[in-house]
Amino acid sequence: MRVAFVGAGNIAAQHMRVLNKFSDIRVEGVCDVNKNTLRDRQSEFGVGTYDSITKLLHSVSPDAIFICLPPHAHGEAELACIKDGIPFLVEKPLANDLTVATKIAGQVRRAGIINSAGYMNRYRRGVRAAKRLLEKHPVTLINGGWLIGTPRDHPWLTRKQLSGGQLVEQTTHIFDLIRYLCGEVASVYCCGANGFVPKSGTYDTDDATVVSMRMKNGAVASIQSSWSAGFDGLIYLKLFGPAIRVEFDGWNQDAKIITESSSRHIMGEEDIFAIEDRAFLDAVKNGDSSRILSDYGEGVRSLELSIAANRSLETGKPVNL
Repeated sequence: MRVAFVGAGNIAAQHMRVLNKFSDIRVEGVCDVNKNTLRDRQSEFGVGTYDSITKLLHSVSPDAIFICLPPHAHGEAELACIKDGIPFLVEKPLANDLTVATKIAGQVRRAGIINSAGYMNRYRRGVRAAKRLLEKHPVTLINGGWLIGTPRDHPWLTRKQLSGGQLVEQTTHIFDLIRYLCGEVASVYCCGANGFVPKSGTYDTDDATVVSMRMKNGAVASIQSSWSAGFDGLIYLKLFGPAIRVEFDGWNQDAKIITESSSRHIMGEEDIFAIEDRAFLDAVKNGDSSRILSDYGEGVRSLELSIAANRSLETGKPVNL
């Protein structure tokens, strides 16, 4: 299979390293507006480089595309893939604007092309084991956090108009797992902290937020996020119910699952991108998307939570979904 990339940054490089290990996949080209980044990818992977998706599609004619763009840059690439009928995997977040993502979702449905959204944690062993048990043993209380130090001098991550802020860019992983494991959210309320990290040309976002959620089944959740936690990062999600406790810890989502009759500890996979990418590529090869655990429509619903939390933060009022 001939594969191409739109967006050549760090996350694209991680996917390329995975695909280079697959004997049936060839990464043929990548496009980006940053010439230095393109030069780095060409040097490491020997791929053709292009400064527009039009040139990329004309030169490569890919069987599938990976879209790895900053939140504010989505739209053109997805619509070009849809127009040409090219299956695509798009990294999260799908956009920083729900209107853009909703428009793309409608066109994806009408086109019927195979697609995937990059919520890789759905593919983890521990997550899948927990999901099976949670279908029998629902939870009443959810607590999670994405707490790290302040990113410095990033060109777009900590500029809220471009990234959507931490709730859109990072905490979306936690929001997606909550939806996947515990069902849909009925309402969100968000408050934030500011003034602890000096604002600058590359940092104008919230220092920390707390999001409260009421699930449609009546359970409640509290999710903390911080770009001002001055220590080694903490990423976690904890689920509590009358007959179950589930804890996920760290980037790899190491899982501890405790019920009245058992206790399991399941280490998270180091190669989770390989698992996610293989599910997408096999779906393209076989025309069967049943192994894709998050398609574009699912990604939009997780993005909706982040956007709703930001709206609550701005208005000071709860937002119903």
